Amino acid sequence: MAKFEKGIGPAASVRLPISRRRFIAAAALLASPGAIIADAKYVEPTWLKGRHLQIGNSPPTRRLVHFTDLHHKGDRIYLQIVVDKINSLTPDFVCFTGDIIEKEKYLTEALELLSGIRAPMFGVPGNHDYWSKVSFAPIHQCFQATGGAWLLDERREIAGGKINLVGITCSRNDQARLLLNPAAKNILLMHYPA
Repeated sequence: MAKFEKGIGPAASVRLPISRRRFIAAAALLASPGAIIADAKYVEPTWLKGRHLQIGNSPPTRRLVHFTDLHHKGDRIYLQIVVDKINSLTPDFVCFTGDIIEKEKYLTEALELLSGIRAPMFGVPGNHDYWSKVSFAPIHQCFQATGGAWLLDERREIAGGKINLVGITCSRNDQARLLLNPAAKNILLMHYPA
């Protein structure tokens, strides 16, 4: 037979004082989903992150800038900041790997701003470029006007044949090895969200 003292037993409630540390931990745990959603919606889409990398051990002979996933939705100021940052790095050429826009109505504005890039721009489409169902003709014209190209399963040799840029679309990614040049440095441009 169970014996219980007064006030302690199955029916009694025990109230523990909450410490400051427990309160802060609980508040952080409860706020985390909101912070993650806010970051994904408001911070990360306009976050411009840059890294400087040197390929190989010898001194660099060419400077390139790579950017991707603009998902332009009408934020002219942000896209102009991206273009200005690219130009400030004075690249020899620029590589873009897909997702210029979210919807067709933003294409003209995006291309108008991207045409301000002062280096040959080479790029490939991303899944959002396909989903928006835009014609690639104006994109091709914009990239060509910079001295570059919109590469759809094709390649371009630049720097006197020392660099081979290979642009592969999501639908034909098995073609890459056919476009490589063993006598040049090969750079593969591809957007593959999976």
